[in-house]
Amino acid sequence: MTARRPAATRPAGGAPPRAEGALALTARAWSATAALGFGLVACGTGAGHLTHHLPVGVALAVLGLAALGWSLAALRGPAPAPRAALGALLAAGPLVLLSAPATGRGPTAAEGAALVLALAGAVLLGLAERAAGAPGRPGRRPGPVGQLAALATGSVLVALVTVPGLAATEAGEHAVPHGQHGQQDPGRGPGLPAEQPHH
Repeated sequence: MTARRPAATRPAGGAPPRAEGALALTARAWSATAALGFGLVACGTGAGHLTHHLPVGVALAVLGLAALGWSLAALRGPAPAPRAALGALLAAGPLVLLSAPATGRGPTAAEGAALVLALAGAVLLGLAERAAGAPGRPGRRPGPVGQLAALATGSVLVALVTVPGLAATEAGEHAVPHGQHGQQDPGRGPGLPAEQPHH
């Protein structure tokens, strides 16, 4: 009597995962990139509050690290826990914006960038899930060149918001301007500003 092979089991949740078409893949990649930018801005904003507003700084840093972790996982494949991530992104942007009054100052470009990135990530994630779950064939998945082009385009668009947002954080405001690292006036000690010319 021969042993019968067990039937293949489907993953918990019923139907097997659908293949991603071009729209679903692009929207997921852009959503993950937006969440990555949000995580960086949230961490940068939180780092500036650790000295004077510890609870706010820790909360923003934890929020940013969670967004970074999710975004890296979503860049590797289907977005993990998409419904939970969608709700978290929708709430995270306003939370960062509302953290500004708790520190005794108004919202800056950093909080505004975080809000834009979080909401963009949520909208794109919703679009990706809708496209992946649409009835019918998912469409042709783009090749490696198409995937790279989609990721590069999304990264550039996100960088246009992330870089000014990071520059508006406390760490960005105290950063040495690009190209001026190690430059100093000969004869002056390190860390001393160069003498300004007199008019």
